[in-house]
Amino acid sequence: MLYAIYFIYGLCVMFYFMMSWLFYRKDKELLSRLVTVLMFVTGVQCLKDLFFIKPLVELDELNWMLATAADMVTVPLYAFVLIELCSPTSITRRTIVFHELLFVVPFVLFAITGDIVFYYAEVLEAAIYGIGYAMWTVFAIPKYHAQLKQRISYTENINLNWLRVIFVSFLFILVLWIVDCLRADYATEALYMTSSLVVWMFLSYFIYRHKSVLDELSDSTCADTPEAAEVTETEMSEIGKRISYLFDKEQIFLNPNLKVSDIAAAIGTNRTYVSAFFNREADCTFYDYVNKLRIEYACKLLVSSDESIVLIAEKSGFNSSQSFIRVFSKIKHTSPTKYRKQEND
Repeated sequence: MLYAIYFIYGLCVMFYFMMSWLFYRKDKELLSRLVTVLMFVTGVQCLKDLFFIKPLVELDELNWMLATAADMVTVPLYAFVLIELCSPTSITRRTIVFHELLFVVPFVLFAITGDIVFYYAEVLEAAIYGIGYAMWTVFAIPKYHAQLKQRISYTENINLNWLRVIFVSFLFILVLWIVDCLRADYATEALYMTSSLVVWMFLSYFIYRHKSVLDELSDSTCADTPEAAEVTETEMSEIGKRISYLFDKEQIFLNPNLKVSDIAAAIGTNRTYVSAFFNREADCTFYDYVNKLRIEYACKLLVSSDESIVLIAEKSGFNSSQSFIRVFSKIKHTSPTKYRKQEND
């Protein structure tokens, strides 16, 4: 078991440092920087823990607790990544400092006094903190998706459905981590480290693919502000006419990456008024409005041509055939292939 632990820790060190380097080179967005720091610190912690690995009979429980307490300082970094994914721009320097102090203080007190009360207090705090943010994520993801549908006509690489699966995995890992903190057991340690490594492989993949829509969502609540409410009926009617022209005559909905900001730029107004139009006048989200038009356009192509589903999806403004089939089935309650067969029979 001891050699297996060394092997697992070695894999973890290599993986976390590699991910830190990849995300550092990816871009300068806050999310990438947070993951960079988290991966680097986690890698350092795994490297540090290699020096504490020894036969259980020789293990100093107090030193093991001290090493584990030091690792808990990174707990807020996990929460910061979740927050930045679900609610961009919510994190401030004050938030970072405050959350880190919640874990640094008990660790320092434990390191100075050696009183295990501080250790167990930190373990309890980490458990409550982790469960709390896990529950927050359950409500934050639907809210984030609702904001996306008000501003963006596509979901590829920006939706967070994948995070739901990761969320369940994190709860399992959190339970393992708590057990690992309360007893010096290499079997539990191996299971915890292996599970964490596997989850972070998947999580890193999806985060790396995740596209930032920060600029588009930065004022996502503006449609409900007094400024939006002050738009006169005449102004809204004029905005509606210009938007209708874009969709009916210029077929702007065929742009697969269409956003509210594109509409606003095209008609010479701001995103607040365009969002207000879709919320108040069109009585649906921007996402639903655009994709309904795309599906109607696709239906004509399905009936009038023998082109493949992939090509029709592309011509209709979808980023992928999978996205096209999913949206088509939701709106028409059948698949594109079945629709074509029914209409041609």
